[in-house]
Amino acid sequence: MPLVILGLGNLLLTDDGVGVHAVRALCADPPPGAELLDVGTAVFTAQAAVERATEVIAIDAIEMGQPPGTIGRFELAAGASPAVPSSLHDFDLPALVRSMPLARRPRAVVIGVQPERVEPGLELSATVSAAMPALLQAVRDAAVRISEDDS
Repeated sequence: MPLVILGLGNLLLTDDGVGVHAVRALCADPPPGAELLDVGTAVFTAQAAVERATEVIAIDAIEMGQPPGTIGRFELAAGASPAVPSSLHDFDLPALVRSMPLARRPRAVVIGVQPERVEPGLELSATVSAAMPALLQAVRDAAVRISEDDS
């Protein structure tokens, strides 16, 4: 299984749940060869899948200091401390990847969205909802690049 796509976030905190909403939307038409996991805030529950993967795409709400709805893409370098802006919860994909032997670490990408609201509620803000098609396209584009690199 070369590609795992993780949906991260807390569905009870409006825009913080964007990663989970996105991975659920992708389930309707998943990228070829991808395993989709709704992880929520418990990244380490995906450890077995991440350990089997050669590529990981994580989707999450990320505080980037940008306007709400902005989408960012961040690579996790295999041997270095990753330069990923902070997640809104205890995002620990970098720690999970770093805990693996260097030779077995997957290449990991975080595709994040700058939230507008993080407060109790089940719905995404209008701004982050409007960014969802671009977010899904960014994930699909990353998955295509991965499959082309593997060819």
